[in-house]
Order: sequence, then structure tokens, then C-alpha cells
Amino acid sequence: MFNKILVGLDGSESNLNALNYAIHLAQQEKAELVLITAVEPLPPKAYEMGGIPSYMPQYQVDLHKSLEEMQGTHLDRIRKSYPDLLISGSVKEGRAATVITDAAKDADLIVIGHRGHGGILSWVLGSVAKEVVDQCTVPVLVIKEKECARA
Repeated sequence: MFNKILVGLDGSESNLNALNYAIHLAQQEKAELVLITAVEPLPPKAYEMGGIPSYMPQYQVDLHKSLEEMQGTHLDRIRKSYPDLLISGSVKEGRAATVITDAAKDADLIVIGHRGHGGILSWVLGSVAKEVVDQCTVPVLVIKEKECARA
């Protein structure tokens, strides 16, 4: 039924539950699993208003590197635990919902956590999961923490 399953990965607890669910599903379906991680850009308004401190560009570089390392750790762990699972990953710059939606064009299913690192920021900017569900033409499976306690 599914040949390629895409998982948006941000490292949050809810997101890791979604990753575990996607691993289980990919094994059952003998599907390829693709991890996608977004590096959120600095807000354009901050540049326009001259509000970017001098350390922020380096922060973006460090953040990108940190997210690549986080994703690499998960890829290594999954490859060791599930050697027969076809898995790949990428880290891309952009808004999380847009990065996930763009990456999903050739996927059969997106698996995403109900809540990420958002907190108050998520409330202000909107839910990534909601944006992905609203914008994507690919089926989206949103995993709440209670739903994947068994996975």
C-alpha cells in the first residue's frame, strides 16, 4: 500500500513517537523511510528592521549542523536496529511545513507528530502538523503520544 513514507523529524518527544510509529509501519509495508528535517530561517522582518544581532548568521550555521547531527544519530540507530529497512534523510532550510510538503511530492504517506518544539512559538506561528495537513495532497498520519505508546 505504501512504498515511500516520509517523516518530519525535529527531535521532540512527540516527533520521536511518530518516528517510531513510521519505522513500524515501514517494516510492515516494506516501504522506504525518508526522514526530513527543516532548519527554520530567521524571520525576514528581523532583517528589514536591522534586528539581527551579529551572532545570528553563525547561529543558523550551528543550528543546521546540530540538526544534521541529530538526524544522523537517528539514521545510524535505525540502520543498526533495522538493517533491512531502506532509509534516507535530508536537512533542508525553510519553514517546516513547506519543507515537509515539498519533500512529500513523491511519497505515499507523511507521518508527523502532533506537537513539536513549538510551545508558545507554535501558538503564535501556527501548528506545523495543521499546515502540512491543510497544504499537502499526500495522506498525512498525525501521531498523538497516546496513540503510539504501543509502537
